Amino acid sequence: MHPQVQQLVHLQKVDQEISSLTRDIDSLPAEEARRRRRVEEVERLAAEQREKLTKADLDARALDKAVRGSDDEIKKLNERLNVVRNNAEYQATLFQIESVRKERDAMQEDCLRLLEQVETQRPGVAAADAVVAEEKKVLDGFLAEAAHLRAARAGDIAEAKARRQALADKVPVDLLRDYEGLYKTREHVAVCAVEGDYCQGCYSKVKPNDKARLLGGSSIVRCGSCQRILYLQG
Repeated sequence: MHPQVQQLVHLQKVDQEISSLTRDIDSLPAEEARRRRRVEEVERLAAEQREKLTKADLDARALDKAVRGSDDEIKKLNERLNVVRNNAEYQATLFQIESVRKERDAMQEDCLRLLEQVETQRPGVAAADAVVAEEKKVLDGFLAEAAHLRAARAGDIAEAKARRQALADKVPVDLLRDYEGLYKTREHVAVCAVEGDYCQGCYSKVKPNDKARLLGGSSIVRCGSCQRILYLQG
């Protein structure tokens, strides 16, 4: 085997080890973002329900106050009936009392409807708040587990990266660049064996000339199909 290819075989093993160690960690940011979006969504829904409840409650209070104001006005108008000087004024006051009473009754109906709505909405708001609390608890648990995983893997990853650097330093820059490009685009297999007459990366048949060059071990041979760097399975 060509000595530089041998070096790449060792490098690839370390890179695959690093990929295995970091696979779960690399997925953590996206998962954290997803979970945070979930918390934001349930918070938004809870806020909307709470806002509706608050509005209904405030509107009911305002109507109740208006009803009490109408009651006071009706009381004053009834008192006026005792001091009116003529029939026309008396009839006008009666008409005013009836008008205020109708408006007051309509407001009371609306107030009762809103109070019923408030009582109906309270359980939904409490349930929505409970969902928010649960999702935040789940997020906190995930963050704690993520921090633990990062801490647990940190030493192994650092050690593997140090070994990788030592191996990479021995590979020519151009070859290393080609290898790294293939590693990213060929499913973490940039260097692969030839068994029989076939590349084990893409299972294409290797040309006889390339097979001869591999036997000679004096040049770097690439698969004509997938461009992976080849070596003969010992």
